[in-house]
Amino acid sequence: MFDQAFEALAVGDVYLSPARTVTASDLDTFADWSGDHYPLHTDALYAKGTVYGERILHGLGVLSLVFGLVPLQAPEVLALYGMNRVRFFRPVTIGTALHARVECKALKATAAGGLVTVLLTAEDEAAAAYMVAEMMILMRRQT
Repeated sequence: MFDQAFEALAVGDVYLSPARTVTASDLDTFADWSGDHYPLHTDALYAKGTVYGERILHGLGVLSLVFGLVPLQAPEVLALYGMNRVRFFRPVTIGTALHARVECKALKATAAGGLVTVLLTAEDEAAAAYMVAEMMILMRRQT
């Protein structure tokens, strides 16, 4: 989706990424990188005693992982402009395979470039949603 000119996009366009399986290393790496070592994410024994029964990926880890599955082509993409209404629906456990579903919801030409509003959804192979976020991407305009 973000490998073409802003003018080639249309409301309703959808991109589905390849899937990526969450690993224990992903949880550990995100905890170290973010500094969030809450035991639900880092301690298997603690997590076993929770409602989840096992370690789960940080919510912001889910957002980061799924956004990373979306190809952003330079020079077409100028910047991530913003994010609204991020929601987490279910826990992401080790072994869950997620893909990104990106749906174009709005297009707006501005002096800075083309503003693309998308709905980014983290889905599993059965299309069950784990997270959704409205995001705005600033793209280069041809005209």
